Amino acid sequence: MIKSLTGILIILLLCWRSTFSAALVYQLMPNDSTNSKVDTCNQQTDHQEKITWHQMITDIPSDYISFFKRTVDKKMMQTYLGIAALTGSLMFVDQKGWTAQRKLFLKSSLDHRTSNFIVNIGNGTYQFISAAVFATAGLILHDKTALQTGSNISEAVLATGIFVQILKRISGRESPIASSEKGGDWAFMPSIKEYQKDQPRYYSFPSGHLATATAVLTVIANNYPDQKWIRPIGYPLLGLLGFSLINKGMHWYSDLPLAYFLGYTFGNIIAPPRIEKNSEKNKASFTSITVFPSLGNNDMHLNLLVTF
Repeated sequence: MIKSLTGILIILLLCWRSTFSAALVYQLMPNDSTNSKVDTCNQQTDHQEKITWHQMITDIPSDYISFFKRTVDKKMMQTYLGIAALTGSLMFVDQKGWTAQRKLFLKSSLDHRTSNFIVNIGNGTYQFISAAVFATAGLILHDKTALQTGSNISEAVLATGIFVQILKRISGRESPIASSEKGGDWAFMPSIKEYQKDQPRYYSFPSGHLATATAVLTVIANNYPDQKWIRPIGYPLLGLLGFSLINKGMHWYSDLPLAYFLGYTFGNIIAPPRIEKNSEKNKASFTSITVFPSLGNNDMHLNLLVTF
């Protein structure tokens, strides 16, 4: 039980560290003029009037343009260094972490059933179902926000998923369940035939389940800023998703930081943060939350730093 809780805390640490680092940079960066999506109340209303069934596909090229413009900004360097350092350091504990979690997963029927259930959160099928639910509710109830959210979710899953697939096919990292050496071998740019023949040998880095789930959560939270419960419930679920993916041998710890960052970034590009009703959102203010570990002689502590 202690190992299970420790694993969950580590995944939550990765989630908070990656997403809030990206959030800070996102707030500091100027608005992207090439992005047709806007973030003021009146502009959002105008944009919602133009919702079309195909924009979830036709907007993807502009999403990639916005993504690359943001990622080459020098303000992102600190975030990149943090993700690289976190990913690299986690590679040293990947094998031991997965081995410990795998033993518990195989012994505990509760852990086994829970992991199988949670992994579905990152399944594209369930994400598209959630998009359909929002879109249907929007059409029936004439709710433009719900309709926009349904379109945004589909766009986020497609844009994030395609990008992650490209990275997977470049990195070619073995998943834990198919690893031939500790930490998994890297076969950079495997052939399409080899990749399709035995995907677990190549699809580990980064996690597509986690990236798309983070993008979906970001889209929903940004479109419903008054619903304060979305992020407090959503981020722990993302942590459990990462934990479950490791349990099932689909990913290593070090596959997760980049996945969180990609999902968070695409989610904010596709559905920029909205101005909350009855709030002073126009004032320049931002709260940053950082969670980091510290090691003692025989234990580990998690530290929380809030900056505002």
